[in-house]
This record gives sequence, C-alpha cells and structure tokens, in this order.
Amino acid sequence: MPFVDVHAHLIHPQFEGEERQAAERAQAAGLAAVVVNGLEPESNRRVLELCEEYDHLYPALGIYPIDAIAHRIDPQTWPHDWPPPKPFDVDAEIAFIDSVAPRLIAIGECGLDRYWLSDQDQEQERVLRGLIEVALRHDKPVILHTRKAEARTLEILLEMGVEKADFHCFTGKLKLAHRIAEAGYYLSIPPAVARDQTFQRFAKELPLDRLLTETDSPYMGPVRGERNEPANVPLGVAAMATARGIEPAAMQTAIAENFERLFGVPLSTSP
Repeated sequence: MPFVDVHAHLIHPQFEGEERQAAERAQAAGLAAVVVNGLEPESNRRVLELCEEYDHLYPALGIYPIDAIAHRIDPQTWPHDWPPPKPFDVDAEIAFIDSVAPRLIAIGECGLDRYWLSDQDQEQERVLRGLIEVALRHDKPVILHTRKAEARTLEILLEMGVEKADFHCFTGKLKLAHRIAEAGYYLSIPPAVARDQTFQRFAKELPLDRLLTETDSPYMGPVRGERNEPANVPLGVAAMATARGIEPAAMQTAIAENFERLFGVPLSTSP
C-alpha cells in the first residue's frame, strides 16, 4: 500500500519556487496522496492551482483560526514577533469554499486556537461552524486545528453531527485522544514522532484504525529546525511502527485503509 500525507502546506514561503519539486519528491518517496491545505484567500486559490497539476495532490481549503479573526486584530497590540494576518472578508471566503467544494477532498485547515490568541473564541467558533456547515452540505471531512482548544472542538463536532474529521497534529491529553477516536474521528501524526514521545505514545496506544499520517509541512519534521516535506512520511510511519511494536508495512497498510475510509478516495487508482 502507498503512503499518504493528510495535511501539508506546500503553498508556504519556505517552499516558494520549489512547490513542484516537493510534490515530485513526495511521489518518488511512494506517496499516492498529499492533501494540500489552504489557510486564507491567497493560499486557497494557489492550492487549487497547484493541485490541478498533479494527480497525487488533493486540495483542502479552509480558514486558519488566526486568519479567521484577522479583521478583529489590532496590529498595535499584536503580541508576537511575526506579522499579524491580513484581514479579509471571512464570510465571502466561506462562500467561495462552498462554491468550489465539489473539487475538494476536505474542508480545512479550520478550527480553534487558544495558543497564539486567548480571546476571540466566539468569532473563531462562528467561522468554524460556517466551514463545518459547508463540509456537511457537501459530505466532506473536516481537517482541524485544535491547539489548546481540543475539547471544545470535539464538543462542536458532536453538537453539529459531524461524522468525518481529522484532528491534525493533535497534542492534547491521551484521554481526550481516546474520546476523539471513540467518537469515530481520526488523529494524524507528523514525522516529528521520530523524536517526540507524545506522538510516540499516541501511535502506540490509540486504535490503529483511527491513525493517519501528515507532515504539517514545512513544520513538525523528524529533525527539529529543519524544513519538513511530504517525502518524510515514510520516516514517520517507521517511527510509528516502532512505537507500536509492529512491522512498518502493517502500519502503512492500516493508514492507507484509514485514508480511503475517511476521504473516500481509492488509493489503488492513484499513481
């Protein structure tokens, strides 16, 4: 069975001018599917363009929770050493994602974030709910950012009757991860599992039929500080298999089957 990456940001400054080479390296490494995620209007449209060029790249468009509240951020009080996001018409972007949803494999990245900003929960939730409604209307999975807001995100999914979702790069508590799996949702693990004991524990203890692989490229690589990319997925699968005490081929097969079940894409027809 092939490898899969359910969450990658190939439309990112760190890949500027190298997006196509990264896509081709992924294919050479055995990846039959790379889900390329958008975050805001510009990246959403560039994701669509890039994915048109490659059969193994699948677009997922969304609104990152920090971008979702860009119009409410005062640049003068922005507390971080990176620029605040540019404001845009959030509702118009939800409408755009709705209009192209038949071309998408999923809706996202979307969700809640209480790590970078501890306020504006209400507006983040409004945007998340709007995107979930798009996903439900088109029967698409949602790919979720849930940093420091994992439990609240789960509550919203259950309240809205979401059946298909992936908690990307989940770093919450193991007990909550089990609740997420029991609810029928998936959790994707990046190649950082090779060096991170939390991810190793998830790979070992969570149900095998709820696990997926991602890269969160260019972040969360096997070597801290180095740019990550989809071609690193096999390293992550090997580390997950070691943590669980099974053969890498068994882990790879289970993840591929999980991908097909969640996204409804038969990998056997992918290159």
